[in-house]
Amino acid sequence: MSTPLITIAVERRDDEDIWILLTLDRLPNEPWQLHFCLGRQVDASSLQGGELIHQSGTYKVIAPHSGSRQLALCCRKTAFKHLTDMPQGFFLSLPESQDGPQIIPVTVASQELGLESPAATQPELAEVDSEHGIVPQPRRLVRVEGSYFRLAERAHVKGPGNLTTLLGHFNELTSLALEQDHDAEITLLHASLADEAYRLHITPQGVEIAAAGPAGWRHGLVSLAQWYLQHGESLPCIEIEDEPRFNLRVIHLDCGRHFQSMASLKRLLKQMSLYKFNRFHWHLTDDEGWRLEIKAFPALTEVGAWRGHGLAVGPQLSGGAARYGGFYSQAEARDLVQYAANLGIEVIPEIDIPGHCHAAIKALPDLLVEPSDHSRYLSVQFFDDNVLNPALPGTYQFLNQVMDEVCELFPSTLVHMGGDEVPHGVWTDSPACQALMQQQGYRDIRELQGHLLRHCQDYLAAKGRQMVGWEEVLQGDKVGKEAIICAWTSFQAGLDAASQGYPVLMAAAQYLYLDLACNDNIDEPGLYWAGTPNLEQVYSCDPAPADFHANDNILGVLSPLWSELVHTRDRLDYMLFPRMLATAEVAWSLPSDKDWAHFCARLPGQLAILDQQQVRYRTPQR
Repeated sequence: MSTPLITIAVERRDDEDIWILLTLDRLPNEPWQLHFCLGRQVDASSLQGGELIHQSGTYKVIAPHSGSRQLALCCRKTAFKHLTDMPQGFFLSLPESQDGPQIIPVTVASQELGLESPAATQPELAEVDSEHGIVPQPRRLVRVEGSYFRLAERAHVKGPGNLTTLLGHFNELTSLALEQDHDAEITLLHASLADEAYRLHITPQGVEIAAAGPAGWRHGLVSLAQWYLQHGESLPCIEIEDEPRFNLRVIHLDCGRHFQSMASLKRLLKQMSLYKFNRFHWHLTDDEGWRLEIKAFPALTEVGAWRGHGLAVGPQLSGGAARYGGFYSQAEARDLVQYAANLGIEVIPEIDIPGHCHAAIKALPDLLVEPSDHSRYLSVQFFDDNVLNPALPGTYQFLNQVMDEVCELFPSTLVHMGGDEVPHGVWTDSPACQALMQQQGYRDIRELQGHLLRHCQDYLAAKGRQMVGWEEVLQGDKVGKEAIICAWTSFQAGLDAASQGYPVLMAAAQYLYLDLACNDNIDEPGLYWAGTPNLEQVYSCDPAPADFHANDNILGVLSPLWSELVHTRDRLDYMLFPRMLATAEVAWSLPSDKDWAHFCARLPGQLAILDQQQVRYRTPQR
């Protein structure tokens, strides 16, 4: 038979409700059901032309009324502004035959968002002449006019101890072949500086990098690498004195929604190192996938790492009937940790609990489900079965063994335990939870979340680890002030937590979430629930005002890339760059050293470096 076709049209009614009209052609003669993914909740009572028979997360299944070829779906009080909002991953299922399920893919013939074409794009960069420079901007950089140093491909380096790892990092960034030997053109010197501070001097006679130790020398070599990648072997002579504003400079990548290959992760780590990020926050679990091998529970990856038609975790996000997913073996995790360490980056693992656990619960229902729990809730991502139960012994058996293996795999002292977006209504009709509340004297249901997270904090502390969590870990008032709070709803939320005595990572979505679209154009990919931060807005933000009295509690900056819409390496590049360069400067440079026009002048040289690395970045409009 011919491949079925579908046309999609969006209508706006009553100013708040979105109607999606799906018209199908070339339909089979047998009874069929339509499957697709849509990042909105469908109002089942208003559906026209069929019956909604399944809705979980983004995955929807509709059975048409007899003879119907058009369906009208209502999404109440929701925004629909970008083409990436459109439903996707369509397929038909037919009654099962003796050969098994019958699946027919559906081709999208056309789609109409129902909005006017975007207005002409305004220039995104300041009108300035280009100049070579370092990103992030150093504290002090002076160029010595008229003087150059020639950096040979196999230059020699002299310094204390074994420099193999540092030089390997530099060589990987530049494709040169520096080696430790006598008659050095590059000299690493000890100096009484802060741990990550450095001084870089390029003179006609050679290069000197002074620092207190490997962290500072690495930063000096990275700045030298950037200078070389822009100028080639004839390096203009400069003097740099530099150190970071914040100790923790973090890029977060969500691999739960869409699995990213090890090659893509190593490529990202290499890019992070070029811009002096020193932590990689690896989001390994979420509703749509469990990505880390846990030997105590093989089902977590055998079941929870895969989604598709007929699987325990159904099609989600980009959709489609085929089995889709992947996971990282423990050997791969160790390999990535070592690779990152060689680049000066520490990997912070995240196991997101008690919400965002749909995949884990589907993999281990006998351990993680209370059959008599009839609580009704719906998460922000439209799951009604994604929260761990704090009153089940199986929950603690599960978490303790997961934490044991995570701590064995990851040497970082920091372990992120999520704690975000637990929906209202959870645990209210759980006999086990109600009994636990009575036993502990709890009055607020949120205290159960605090109860569970405090267990995790204490368990990790006994292993010498410090718990990190999203700002909601403060709900329930049980987590100790040793926990690091990732403030994502606003900078003010971080300032408030810091004022209460908590160490804080600033991750305000309005400025630092790299999965958000860059503008309001309908063809710009990305989410927009917290705004559409362009490059200048990201660059210009300040996580910690100079007059803030609890500044010592602001540990650093965390810039997340959530991956609901990031399913290819090209999309990963597009969402990360060049905004990641702006977040690098927010995390490293003092506000007094930042200047938007100067950043715009330095940007072309940095984009040329990304071109050399075949990064498919978003090109800013001039």
